[in-house]
Order: sequence, then structure tokens, then C-alpha cells
Amino acid sequence: MSFTTLVLFGLVSTVPTAKSLIKPMTGVHLKVSAYYEPPIFTFVKDVHNSSIIQYAGLYKDIMDWLSTSLNFTYSFVEVPANAVKTHGSLDSTLIDYLIRKEVDMISRLMTPRVDLLNVMDFTTPVTVTQFAFTQPFPKLEEDILASVKPFQTMVWLSIGISFIAVVLAMTFVIRNGSIDHYKNKTTAGIILELALYGLVILLGQGGRLPCNRLSLRLIAGSWCLMAVVLSYGFSGTLISNITAPKYEPVINTYEDMANSKTMRITVASGSPFAENMLNGTSGVMGKLGDSLRQNPGDLILRLPRQIGDNLLTGCCAYLESKTIGDIIVRTVMMKSGGQCLLTTGKPVDYSELLSFGITKNFRYRSIIDQQLQLMRESGLFSFFRKKYVVEADKCNAHRVLQPKKKPLTLFDFASAFFVLGIGGILSLLVFFSEWISIICLHRRRPLGRGQHPVLFLMN
Repeated sequence: MSFTTLVLFGLVSTVPTAKSLIKPMTGVHLKVSAYYEPPIFTFVKDVHNSSIIQYAGLYKDIMDWLSTSLNFTYSFVEVPANAVKTHGSLDSTLIDYLIRKEVDMISRLMTPRVDLLNVMDFTTPVTVTQFAFTQPFPKLEEDILASVKPFQTMVWLSIGISFIAVVLAMTFVIRNGSIDHYKNKTTAGIILELALYGLVILLGQGGRLPCNRLSLRLIAGSWCLMAVVLSYGFSGTLISNITAPKYEPVINTYEDMANSKTMRITVASGSPFAENMLNGTSGVMGKLGDSLRQNPGDLILRLPRQIGDNLLTGCCAYLESKTIGDIIVRTVMMKSGGQCLLTTGKPVDYSELLSFGITKNFRYRSIIDQQLQLMRESGLFSFFRKKYVVEADKCNAHRVLQPKKKPLTLFDFASAFFVLGIGGILSLLVFFSEWISIICLHRRRPLGRGQHPVLFLMN
């Protein structure tokens, strides 16, 4: 076979036949559910007869792409809000429409469930969604104790104990060292003067110690060194605490939600979260389930206005897909003139696959699955999603609110307390060495009547 023949054979083999040009769903018409859920899915009605004249949104773009790729036609079947109220949840309403053959496909992405496989099927997963708590934007805290928060309680306690120990140690050295400046003062007066001296040093104001005894200056120098470390650590942390705004904590986990004293949890009625919590009897889920049982109004129907109104009251945090949460946050922000009234926490340790619901034994399921897989792998779904789901970055509490500096611990000042301890020990060693020297000298040279050992040594 010549080279020319091979080329012609290849060209002919790549020419599509008439059969291959016919798309597999040509002539098929699908009825697809439609529920008003802006901005993911919206529609405009005629003011005269309330008929829908225009659809828009993420699911409209997906259905347009599928119908163009597979050459089928489709029409939307509106699911009214009163039907959702009758069934108790949006998912239950959409599934009921599908089971009763009023629609062939649910356009809203939902989580495949084993208990539904007997009555309906699901397409291949289109995306994976994470869940987070949508909640009121944290408020500023009135912090009247900001001046004591740079240090932990143990640090303040250690400072107090060290201060008392230093004053008593210096008093002991003075009372037994016969220093002229303190000769005519009482013990109480000496303690008061040394306490004021230690406090002035601790506040960084400087002070004078009228004595040149080495044992006394060792312990005083150790206290000065420790005071420098404490003052710099305190001032640096205090400045960061005062200048950085302090907000109420954001709810990120189930434990945060269960321990919250100001907010209750709210979830969509009929959702897996609601069932898990209502079935919980102990632990965190049991505590959240008790909250739902005590407040049945917190099981909502996923109506956009109801969710927004509930969250704006400040009573609750809504556990839902982070995508839905971002939509709620942005919608409320736009309505409030750009003011951040809501935010979302970090994703919780839970995620779900999302698919489209279709009728049981749907004939064209494998064909639609192939196109949905192509849409996901090509990034087309992400492109469609970004057109309607825009995260409100300015209302993301984790990006906007800088965490305040944590209080300094006792471990942070271990070296300072260690230096103070070494100084105290050296001071006592020097004092006792002086005292021993006096005693040894006294044995060699007898003291006169009424002569003090220290004065005798100084002479």
C-alpha cells in the first residue's frame, strides 16, 4: 500500500458519518424543576398574568449547555413557595415532584442518599461542597480589663510573690547589716520604703538605694533586670491589644456552637444535619439536638428571606453549604449598602458530593453523566459558578479581623525569674559570707562592750 493510499484512507476514516452527526438526545424534551433561589436561580414574571417570561442563574446556564451539547429541549416547572411550606423542606418538595413524574430532573444540586435510591436516581457528582456556620458579623467587645490582659494570671501571681520575696530579703539584709541610713527606722518603715523602691523600679521610673553593700545591690540589681524584661513585654503586648480591635469569637466548629452562650444553631428542615442532631442523645450532637427540640422554629425551610431575617436578629448561626452561606452574606451586604452584617466561619469537618436528581431508571442517564463529567473536568462548572457565587471578601471575619496577641505566659518569663532567683541566692551567699567573716574576725579580735559586729568589721 502506497503512502498516498494511506493518507487518503486516514482522511476518509475521520470524516463523520451521518449517523455520528445525530446527537443521542435529539428530539427529547425534559421537564426540569425550577425554584426561586437568587442568585443561583431566578426568574422574571409578567406583571399582568404572573407567567414566567425569563429565567437566569447557574442552573439555567448548565441546562443550556447540556441541551446544546446533546440537542434536547427542556422546560422549567416552577415549584411554588407554598408547596415547600406544605412538605416541610425544599428537598422533600423537589423529590415529591420527581416521584410524581411532574419533572424529569431536579435542577438543584443535592446530596445523593441511600434511602432515596428506591424511588429516584442521581447523576454523577458535579462538585464537592464544604459546610460552615453563617452567623452575625462579630461585634466589638468592650474590654475594660485590657490593662491586665498582657500577662496570664500565673504571671501576675508570680510577680506579686517575687515582689514580696525581694522586699523581705532586702529587709533581712538591712536589719542584720547595720546600715546607717536605716539605723533609726522601724522594720515597718524599712519595708514600706523598700516596697516603694521596688514598685518604682518595676514601673520603669528609676530609684535610689542608699547603700553600697554588695549583698543588697545584688538582689536589687536582679530585680531591676527582671523589671526591664517585664516592662518591655507588658508594654509591647498592651499596645497590640489596645490598637487591634477586639471582636467576639467566630463560631467555626460544632463545639464552638454547642458552647455558645449567645447564639443557637439553625439548620434546614429535613437536612442530614437536622436528622443527626435530632437523633443525638449525648455529646455535642445531643446538646445541639436539645437546642433544636426546645426551639423548633430553628428548623427552617431554606427560604432565602427567612434565613436572612433569622440571622440578622443575632439569635442563631446557620449551618449550611459554604456556597449558600457566601450567597447569603453577599446578598445581605448588598441590601445594607455594603455593610458587613453577616459572615461565615471556617469549614467544618464535613463535606458532601452534590448531584442532580433524576427519575428512576432514566433512559439517558449515562449520556448526561458523560457531559457532566466533561463539564466538571474542563472547569466549565467552576466558570458558571463564579458568575453567580461571589464571596464577599470584606465580610470574611478570618481575613478582616486580625487575631489579638495571646497573653504572655509564665514560660515566656522563665529566664527573667531565673535571673531574679540567681540574684537572690548570690545576695544571700554574699551576706552570709560577710557574716561568717565577721564572726571569724571576732574570734581573733575581741569586741568591746556594746560594739556591733558589722560596725566593728567596717572600722
